Amino acid sequence: MRQAWVTVVLLVVVVFSVGVLLGGAYQSSGADEVSRALRQSELDAESFLVEQELFDSFSATCALAQSRLREQSLELGRLGKLLGTGDARERLGAADFGFLKKKFHLMQIRTYVLEKKFADQCGRGANVVLYYYEQNDPQSEEQGRVLDALVDEFGLHVFAIERGYARELRFLEDYYGVTAAPSIIVNFGEVRTGLTSNEDLVALLNG
Repeated sequence: MRQAWVTVVLLVVVVFSVGVLLGGAYQSSGADEVSRALRQSELDAESFLVEQELFDSFSATCALAQSRLREQSLELGRLGKLLGTGDARERLGAADFGFLKKKFHLMQIRTYVLEKKFADQCGRGANVVLYYYEQNDPQSEEQGRVLDALVDEFGLHVFAIERGYARELRFLEDYYGVTAAPSIIVNFGEVRTGLTSNEDLVALLNG
């Protein structure tokens, strides 16, 4: 009987250990996936900056830059969905989740700045919306749905930033005077605080 009990205990320990190892591996693989995608996004941004040098040296076309920014925007959108899933914090681990989310937001801001540089050099290209939201806020959620519905129709490049998420990100909030969510900045100039309806946003995009 004692031997059987020892065997059961050993089996429980083994199963528990395997569960811990698998859980750690699952978290690690999830973090690695997001981290790899962020590194690729950083490389794409660096590549875009190199391409900007071509404008001065070889008169590269604006169409090339616009295509690159479109790819970058789509990739960041995919990453945002990975980090926005309900189990993302658990799957990635709290520490990795916090770090990767900050890094993701910084990459969004960096790409947003590149979009502004493109607009200054080439004239207005895609419609760009900087969107500040808050977690568990019904109006922020509705604003997100309004933006999602217009992405394809207007070719929107949407950069969604959680307001007040980290001090490293607040410089852009301060620049635009964002003090509440939802807030949107349309094509680098028009700042709207509070929920902007589909109709009002369409009017801004067509303006």
